[in-house]
Amino acid sequence: MERHDARAHTAEHIFARTLQNMLGSENIQVLKVEHADDVNRVYIRCKELSMDDVYEAMLTVNRIIDEGRVVREYTFSSLDEARERFPDTRAYDARISGSVRVVEIDGYDHSACIREHVSNTRECKFFIVKGVSRERDLIKVEYLVGDDAKHYAIGSVARLAGIASMLKANTNTLEATLKNMLEELGLLRARMKKVTEDAVSSVSTVSIKGVNLYHGSFSMLDDDTLIKNAGMMIKGDEKGYMLVVFLNHKKDRANITIASNHPRLDCSALLKEMLARYGGKGGGKAEFATGYIHVVGDYGYRIKQEVIEFIERSV
Repeated sequence: MERHDARAHTAEHIFARTLQNMLGSENIQVLKVEHADDVNRVYIRCKELSMDDVYEAMLTVNRIIDEGRVVREYTFSSLDEARERFPDTRAYDARISGSVRVVEIDGYDHSACIREHVSNTRECKFFIVKGVSRERDLIKVEYLVGDDAKHYAIGSVARLAGIASMLKANTNTLEATLKNMLEELGLLRARMKKVTEDAVSSVSTVSIKGVNLYHGSFSMLDDDTLIKNAGMMIKGDEKGYMLVVFLNHKKDRANITIASNHPRLDCSALLKEMLARYGGKGGGKAEFATGYIHVVGDYGYRIKQEVIEFIERSV
């Protein structure tokens, strides 16, 4: 495990220096490095790190590894003394006091570090980034080295080929195929949104004790559009008091959106009644609630009658 950490940490030095060379030393600062059995993580402070940057960095890191550069260690009485000898020394200055050990990757990097390292970059064998994500103001890069990195690379190619096969494409045309699919998906979503808005506009109202009930029972429409429209419908006083209840049937469940501007109609309470009666999950506030219930058969009319009863006893 210690030797694995040595390979992983040496590779991290090469990766960090590569990013600084690409993006500017003032734009890249490594704050933390973690090594585990399954993955290594480096936390970097930088504004943005694109996948193109990561890809270019991986190529450079593996080139430095293959060149078999010697890795040396030096000890200095202070960081200032270290930088007199090696002006390009990378360091997290706030964490350093007293003597400093500088790790040199011949002709490429100098970094203040107390961890174990290999004696030659070729011992790292191979470097690959597994994932990039943002955690608050830091970018987390997960990576592998050595045989783990090689196995992951081979597995990734196999998965890519499998995805291409599922999409009736090949690895050379996969990117274009996915781009076309995303464009088609965007068009379908736009059409679904329009169909949903048309369905909402066709919902008729029933007046119960001065409350205009808008009850719509739909199937396979766009939930986000239903939620947005329900929220917009209860705004303003020109239509008086309103209760909006939308049911959107999908397989064995119906997604529910409830909205009201009446001070005595608690949407959260109405949803809880439905959940107790039909099962499901959800929550919200007095003026707006969402969730889903389990449904079978012709539930739309039955729920509408239950909503009417809720209005009659609440208002």
